[in-house]
Amino acid sequence: MHVIYIGSKPYSATIGTLSGWTLITGTNGSNGTVANNTDVGSVVWAAFYRYWVAGDAASPSFSITSGNVTLGLCVRFRPTSGYRINTPVGCKGWDNTSGTDYLATTDANPGITTADVLNNFTTIAGDNSTFGTPTITATGATIGAVTESPATEGTSTTGYDLEASASTAVVSSGDASAAPVVGWTLSVAQTGGGAFVRIRETVSPDDLSTRILGMSDDPTPGMMMISGG
Repeated sequence: MHVIYIGSKPYSATIGTLSGWTLITGTNGSNGTVANNTDVGSVVWAAFYRYWVAGDAASPSFSITSGNVTLGLCVRFRPTSGYRINTPVGCKGWDNTSGTDYLATTDANPGITTADVLNNFTTIAGDNSTFGTPTITATGATIGAVTESPATEGTSTTGYDLEASASTAVVSSGDASAAPVVGWTLSVAQTGGGAFVRIRETVSPDDLSTRILGMSDDPTPGMMMISGG
């Protein structure tokens, strides 16, 4: 399975859904209505998924209406043999207090439990800051090491600038009793927001191990640049 995250400015930009891809419910949103300018402004984002099949385009394209600048990330998940992935569950969060200690409490608990793979995507309003030290916490759940993935974040000087990154972790044990909280240490004070996706695999009722349908404990994401219209 593949998940694509898209972040854009201004906040009024419309992120179109590519044919064959499905919006992950609850992941799309914006962190406000601050006007777009260089390294400032509210951002808008969304996350989509698709069970990959032979013949799919290697670089799918999404339309951005009324966009000034856009960044995207594509993450691939593969299942354990004999398992398949469930429909991904998502939520979203943002931090509108400009600072270097980015901390976003998401708006829902996606039902986090042992062995779930957690993937977070954050977009900030300018390329004047870089991401570091990602964190993911959720009351009641013990979450393993959180890794910035890909290690090199996305950046764009197109239009009024944008920066984006992603983090991933596996739940070691426990059931979350509250919405997850996502954190970053930024090099320069910024604001932003993004999508949070919970990936879970279950035993397949039939042999689907030859299909690329899901997850691994070591997701291998790759950045994909997308230009907004």
